[in-house]
Amino acid sequence: MSLLSHRARRASERARPLASLTSAAALILGAAPVLAQSSDFGRVEISGLPVELPARHDVLSSCTQVEPWLQQELTHTWWREREYGSVDVRFVVTNGKVTAVNTRSGLSFRAMRDVRRAVGGLECPGARDGTSLYRMQVIFADPDSSLGATPGAARPRIALVEMR
Repeated sequence: MSLLSHRARRASERARPLASLTSAAALILGAAPVLAQSSDFGRVEISGLPVELPARHDVLSSCTQVEPWLQQELTHTWWREREYGSVDVRFVVTNGKVTAVNTRSGLSFRAMRDVRRAVGGLECPGARDGTSLYRMQVIFADPDSSLGATPGAARPRIALVEMR
C-alpha cells in the first residue's frame, strides 16, 4: 500500500464522525422552523378517534357483563399479585367491540397488562353505534374491607367502580 493511499484512507476515517455530526446538525436546524410553525400538537388521535371526546362513565349499562367478566378474568391476577389498589382504565368501544385500552395505576406492570387484556375482551351490546370513549376504575380490593360489600353476600375481590 502506498503512503499516499494510506494517508487518504486515514483522513476519510477521521472525517466520518465530523460528517455525521454536520449532517445531524443540518437536519435539526432545518426542521426547527417547520416544528415551530406547526400549532396542531395539542390533538392526538387513536384509531381516528380524537382523545378530546368526553369520556362516558355508564360502563355497567353499556357493557352488561362487565362485572362477572372482570371477576372471572382477573381473579388469577389478584391471587398472583396480592396487591390492593386501583387501575384507571380508558377504553374505546366501536360498534359494541372494545378496540383500544389504556391503563394507569401504581400496581405492577403485569397487573395492568392483565386488566388491559380483560377489558379488551369485553363486549358492549348496549353501547351506542359508532365510537365512544369510556372510563372506569378496576379495584383490586382487600377482601376484609367494606368496598363493594353487600349485607349477607361474600365480599368481592375485584370491584368495578364507574368514575363520576
